[in-house]
Amino acid sequence: MKVRAAAALLLLLAASAVNAQRVSVEARRDGDAVLVEARAQFKADARLAWEVLTGYDRYALFVPDLTSSHILVRAGDTAIVEQKGMAGFFLFRFPLEVRLAVTEQPFEQVSARAIAGNFKEMTGLYRLASDGEDLQFSYSGRLVPAFDLPPLVGTAAVRIAVEKQFVALVREILRREKDRGS
Repeated sequence: MKVRAAAALLLLLAASAVNAQRVSVEARRDGDAVLVEARAQFKADARLAWEVLTGYDRYALFVPDLTSSHILVRAGDTAIVEQKGMAGFFLFRFPLEVRLAVTEQPFEQVSARAIAGNFKEMTGLYRLASDGEDLQFSYSGRLVPAFDLPPLVGTAAVRIAVEKQFVALVREILRREKDRGS
């Protein structure tokens, strides 16, 4: 009964996080790691999407579960970004404390890897590609937390946390696109 209720809650949370646009997020275990893939396609300007994606200091304003996000150092197309918050779902929550080394390839991709924090390993790659009027936006990541992550619930919690951030980025891009068009 508890498992069924937890599964129903998980589905409800996932459905509520997904925006009306075409967004998909998948996660799976690979040993101690959780591998995550997210994709979206929507109408937006790639340069505007780039501004949102690389506006790390603003993330805490629109990304659920993030309490702070700051650029500590920037040198050209590289930055050190520190993020803090609390992620998860239902009763399973985990702290998010990470310092990321970020490398930007303007208007195409942002790669990041954890250099400090509560992840043994955390790598991620965001990609932007124009397809006519549509923007292809994707994320792939590999996360190995330094804290206990229960097998079934933990994978779902990581997927939901990544989905919340990814959908928040999509919504912010769309909001700014709409404001620009007004």
